[in-house]
Amino acid sequence: MKKNKILGIVVASIIAMSSVVPAFADDNTSQNSATNVTTIQAKFTKKAAKLGVDITGLSAKDAKGKIEAAEASKLGIDTAGLSNKEIQAKIKSAMEAKELAKLTQRATKLGVDITGLSNQDAKAKIEVAEASKLGIDITGLSNKEIQAKIKSAMEAKELSRLTQKASKLGVDITGLSNQDAKAKIEAAEASKLGIDTTGLSNKEIQAKIKSAMEAKGIARLTEKASKLGVDITGLSNQDAKVKIEAAEASKLGIDTTGLSNEEIQAKIKSAMEAKELANLTEKASKLGIDITGLSNQDAKTKIENAVASKLGIDTTGLTNKQIQEKIKEMKSNKITNADN
Repeated sequence: MKKNKILGIVVASIIAMSSVVPAFADDNTSQNSATNVTTIQAKFTKKAAKLGVDITGLSAKDAKGKIEAAEASKLGIDTAGLSNKEIQAKIKSAMEAKELAKLTQRATKLGVDITGLSNQDAKAKIEVAEASKLGIDITGLSNKEIQAKIKSAMEAKELSRLTQKASKLGVDITGLSNQDAKAKIEAAEASKLGIDTTGLSNKEIQAKIKSAMEAKGIARLTEKASKLGVDITGLSNQDAKVKIEAAEASKLGIDTTGLSNEEIQAKIKSAMEAKELANLTEKASKLGIDITGLSNQDAKTKIENAVASKLGIDTTGLTNKQIQEKIKEMKSNKITNADN
């Protein structure tokens, strides 16, 4: 009797426990579902924000539909009469084509042939070439590790470029992320170009800077063209530059037959440097200065210091630019005094 009673208690306990387990399982399932819904909502919200689409109050299905319609519109896809599945397929195809175009552009710059490769394989081949160009040893590395190495090297390269820009603008970007450094530099560039950035987004500031820089570029090119007697009316900055370079090359006696724009530029640069060196050598000779073996920049600095010394200018703690300004000012004063 006692044994039967104990057995009854055990059975009852097992039944009770078995009824509790599904309850816990239901709780876990609910939690997972809630997490998944939150993740999906966050994903949709992020996508919608990028596309400028409002999905407030919409179900996941409707939000997805609205986002896809916006994506299709952005990609120039006509969705009239198409099912959701067909729209998705069209979007996927267009996105792949867009990615291939980007990959082809990257491959061309790197001199890599990706003909006939899938986007995935093309990307892998390009990354190997990029890694090689950046001096990254990829031996034994996975694609993910290669990408991480490239990203790190590219960020370091960008930081170096940003630091150089910041230095020219007199901006301190110490300790800033590349993104924040870029924003600070753009603000300084905008200020220098006389652009009012009040209430503007980063994108709008960039557009304003680009526009102002292009205007500045065309003004500079127009001046160059005028000196060379070249007509660049109605030409884009790029075409104007090419036409001017051809004229410069001709003036410097450079034969550009069969040369690419890049090769022409290199030839012009080399000839201009040689011409500048001849001028600097002449100046140095007059001042009794030896600039043998110096770069044009260093030779120029040495000459300016000698000129400053001759004019009685104290150059202690002055930058090259400040020395140049002092020399210019002193010479200007001399001319004024001579006139008086």
